[in-house]
Amino acid sequence: MKIKEILEKLDSENNYIGFQLSKRNGLINTTWLLYKKDLAYYFFDINQKIAFEDNYKYSTIELLNELEKASFEIELSIN
Repeated sequence: MKIKEILEKLDSENNYIGFQLSKRNGLINTTWLLYKKDLAYYFFDINQKIAFEDNYKYSTIELLNELEKASFEIELSIN
């Protein structure tokens, strides 16, 4: 899935506050967390401390620009 599809799904699902995502880059898979809080998104590596601070904060446009070429898979929905 592209990040645009994931953001649309997160915006339309009121039951979820975020997703655990798998990002594939060739043979390497990495795991990420995407949360929506208020009108912003927060994007973390699975190994990072989850802190809703400005350095992890993204607008829709920023996420689309930064991650437009990446492919993700939703592994888990976060309630």
